[in-house]
Amino acid sequence: RTYTSQSVAGMFHRPTTLVTLLQLATVVRPDSLSALTTEAAALALLDEGGLQPAQPDVLLALERGWWAAATSMLRAMRERGDPVGAMQEVRTTATRIRDQATDIINLLRVGANAEETSVACAFQWAQRPEFIYLNVKFSSRIDGPVTVLNVDNEKVTLTNDTLDFNAVGRQKPKKFRLNLVFNKEILPEQSHWSFASVGRLSFTIAKAVNETWPRLLRDKKAKPKNMHHWYERQVTLDAEVKKEAKERKEQKEKEEKEQKAAEDAEREKSKAAESKTKELSEEDDLAKAGKPTDGAEAEGGAPPPPPDQIPTQKKVKSPGKKKSKSKKGQPAKQEL
Repeated sequence: RTYTSQSVAGMFHRPTTLVTLLQLATVVRPDSLSALTTEAAALALLDEGGLQPAQPDVLLALERGWWAAATSMLRAMRERGDPVGAMQEVRTTATRIRDQATDIINLLRVGANAEETSVACAFQWAQRPEFIYLNVKFSSRIDGPVTVLNVDNEKVTLTNDTLDFNAVGRQKPKKFRLNLVFNKEILPEQSHWSFASVGRLSFTIAKAVNETWPRLLRDKKAKPKNMHHWYERQVTLDAEVKKEAKERKEQKEKEEKEQKAAEDAEREKSKAAESKTKELSEEDDLAKAGKPTDGAEAEGGAPPPPPDQIPTQKKVKSPGKKKSKSKKGQPAKQEL
């Protein structure tokens, strides 16, 4: 600001000197945007280096509509190394102002009495046993150009078996909607959505039961005209499921083979232990009966049997001379 000597003298009711003016300039010089009333003054203060901008200064500039000052401060903060991208409050404020300006532009474009148009979004769907995948387009035709590039005021509601999506086009005053009643139950807490490429929205819906659905919607007669199968995505998903099933089968076979080998080894080990136990038991029985073990028999041979068990041998007559019988009273004849 510029002060004259008369105004300064009137303010302090004393003679004004150059020293007084310098002191006054030091005291009244603004060091924040809150003391300024115009964007030009804010830009001049930034150019002179009299202000080290921070997030509150940027927010104040945005609220006052000082776009050039806000831009200059953000550039200075970025050059200084401040984490500009982490200023969530600044981003939220800028987005709100942008949406408000967009509403005004839309009203100017179509006129105050024009009625808003509602568009049923075209979409594609594919699935695997665990999830449903939706590719939603901000257009009534899946093969046509998108009606708008972005939407605002988007609202997504998921229940156990429904999906409701509503939003307003940013470039055109059109309302976009998608309302689906699924064939079976889903898990809302494990489902999510996000903005995909320009003019599109992506949903990943978790199924309550891992299985392949015969159709997407509960009412097979009320099929929307703009619902289409997502063939490219489905081919990829089918290949993934087939590969995973093959890997699971191979892993199961490997585990079963390893388990069988372990069981066979354990069985052989148990069999060997039983055989060893049997041998030791037999040796123990022989020792108790007074019989030598196989080793003792091999070294000393079999012991002699007890005397009472020795078989008697019958005397065998030699085939020599044979005595002839004689009659009574007569000597026996000698055979020559």
